[in-house]
Amino acid sequence: MSPSFVGYDIGCGMCHVNTGKTLRELALDTPKKRERLFARIQQAVPAGLGKSGGAASDLVFLSATGDRRLDKLVEPSVRNQLATLGSGNHFLEIGVNPAGWAGVTVHSGSRRAGYDIAAWYMKKGRLLPLSSELGRAYLADMAWALDFALENRLLMLQHTLKVMDLDGGEIRALLGPASLINETHNHAVPWGKNLILHRKGATPAEKGQLGVIPANQRDGVWVTRGLGNEEFLCSASHGAGRSMSRKAAAAKGSVGDLEKLMKGIICRTDKGVLDEAPWAYKRIDEILAAQDGVLVEVIDHFKPVVVLKG
Repeated sequence: MSPSFVGYDIGCGMCHVNTGKTLRELALDTPKKRERLFARIQQAVPAGLGKSGGAASDLVFLSATGDRRLDKLVEPSVRNQLATLGSGNHFLEIGVNPAGWAGVTVHSGSRRAGYDIAAWYMKKGRLLPLSSELGRAYLADMAWALDFALENRLLMLQHTLKVMDLDGGEIRALLGPASLINETHNHAVPWGKNLILHRKGATPAEKGQLGVIPANQRDGVWVTRGLGNEEFLCSASHGAGRSMSRKAAAAKGSVGDLEKLMKGIICRTDKGVLDEAPWAYKRIDEILAAQDGVLVEVIDHFKPVVVLKG
């Protein structure tokens, strides 16, 4: 078991729901209406480095190590950062599929709570045998961070669907197991006898498992169904992946260039998001072609109309 193989953002992943409604049915059929929604989402979902949300939660972190110092380190994040998007490549996106239905996707993780848990264990060693007390404690604390990351995404989805004026019954149905797609790409799981499978930047693709592969904020997300390819450890890519560093991406184009690329999509196009411009990412057609029919089956595509980034 290796905390560093999982990384700092334990449980980072994707949640997606298809509302089954058109933009017209959601009263989002004009750019002005979508601009108003964007402003409402910005109020409902805090985004950016270190942002606080203050959402109520029953989650309490008590480390399996019994070390109360770690509990006290993590507790402020549990209290303050739930239902917040974060920064970097995290996003909240509303897109439309070829059938005209609107879908909502959120990409985020366990925020500072997961970071502090990861950093604490990384200081204890690169490899923590599962047979050891520390290895078993990491597995338990990692599982808690996975739960925290999922609740974080679910709350952001809930808040977004609420400002889209869906009623409580519709929201509960969409966030239920029959409608919600949830996959993480920073985790470790027992795999066979005495083995641990670490995924960092890879997502599960068990046979029949639904997942989401994002491209960039211009091209949207693809919904997939796993094929359970054991040769590739029943895994697929969690996205297109960057083609250049953040510094290089920020220097490659201007705000004007970004505005042209994002024309028709309600989003930020200021200097602060140049490092997340579409040109920072690899070609999604090549990424999908390498996996479709091998690791996953591509079954849907949602092209963005509203994008919130940190």
